[in-house]
Amino acid sequence: MQQIRNKSDWEIEEIVEETEVSLKIPSKASSEADGDEVYVAVGKSSSSMEALSWALKHVAKPSSTLYLIHVFPEVHLIPTPLGMVPKDQVSPQQVEAYMDRERNKRRELLQKFLNQCSTFKGETLLIESNLVAKAIVDLIPVLCIKRLILGTTKSNIWLI
Repeated sequence: MQQIRNKSDWEIEEIVEETEVSLKIPSKASSEADGDEVYVAVGKSSSSMEALSWALKHVAKPSSTLYLIHVFPEVHLIPTPLGMVPKDQVSPQQVEAYMDRERNKRRELLQKFLNQCSTFKGETLLIESNLVAKAIVDLIPVLCIKRLILGTTKSNIWLI
């Protein structure tokens, strides 16, 4: 696990999921009122920014703590000039260089979301998992999530 400090006092935590969910739960300030926490799942799609904008407009209060949840895929293969190679078959330096590039991509992606909600207190949770929905659902009881905002494309909306 690695903690990275961002310029605007947001804390970015990388949480690696192994066989079971393994989480480092952020400490919550005792001054936070129950129910003032808003969790927003964010990713690469435009619906993530729409979900965040909606949450800021309709759910978040000035006293709210905003948690951005980003799930990213597990790394099993490393790109090389010869193609994708299992990470246990390349040097540790190659693995670290690739992981650094991926971390930088995540920072750039998350910075867009952080800029949108810079007036709120918050944290960013990074979870490594190939099962995005399961990783998010598993967080609900662990973090006692009461407000979780997810984005979706219009084509994914089902009419009942």
